[in-house]
Amino acid sequence: MGLPSTPRQAITVARYELWKLIKEWRLIGLIILVTAFSIVVAKGLEGSVNALQFARDFFTIVAILLIPIVGIIFGGNVLASEFERKTGYMLFSNPIRRATVVAGKFMACFISVVIMISIYYLIGIVSMSGLYGEVPATLLGSFGLAILYGCAVLSLTFLFSSILSVMGATVISFFTLLMIMPILHSVLLNQLMIEPWYILTYTSGAIGAYIYPPAQTYPDFTISALVMTVYILVSLILCIIATKRREMR
Repeated sequence: MGLPSTPRQAITVARYELWKLIKEWRLIGLIILVTAFSIVVAKGLEGSVNALQFARDFFTIVAILLIPIVGIIFGGNVLASEFERKTGYMLFSNPIRRATVVAGKFMACFISVVIMISIYYLIGIVSMSGLYGEVPATLLGSFGLAILYGCAVLSLTFLFSSILSVMGATVISFFTLLMIMPILHSVLLNQLMIEPWYILTYTSGAIGAYIYPPAQTYPDFTISALVMTVYILVSLILCIIATKRREMR
């Protein structure tokens, strides 16, 4: 017995979107860049005192820089381009729900994000094994949090993409994830002594802290996972609503 029509359609959209990412060299290009970036970061941290210190610093960088940038590149324009470049006329005119289109495109982008995170973690594991002869057991939990954070970041960029133009969605995603949220949570935490547990970029601190908790304040792991999940659900629901109501212009 085959899959019901809607899941099957979503998988078809996901396959098409993945092929488009490969054909445009966006996926392959990022694999090369992430691999090179991971190796450079690993080389820069070779002086760490032990595997735990290396792992915390190495995987904190993936939360601060790599995941937001990758999420923006894959999700920042994926929906907006369908409306702005009029390619949605061909896609949305088919007997397929817009929610199904969103689901398929999200699946493809999420797979791409997971690939990038996995490459980073794989290089980290290889580096730790070579330098220290061990890999922290807590790495698996950190990887799970990184995947969840990647999904939350991607969901937020999809929401911006469903509302704004290609350029607008990319710019807003960049400033929100790499400037506004980090500055806001830094001010709240360091200046006002208020823990910003509800800000997405603050929860990303759990990724490195899970491996080797620092002496200073760090995000609670359970709360961070719940907050990331809320961002995913709310962002995707709003994204689907916005995509359904948006008109081709």
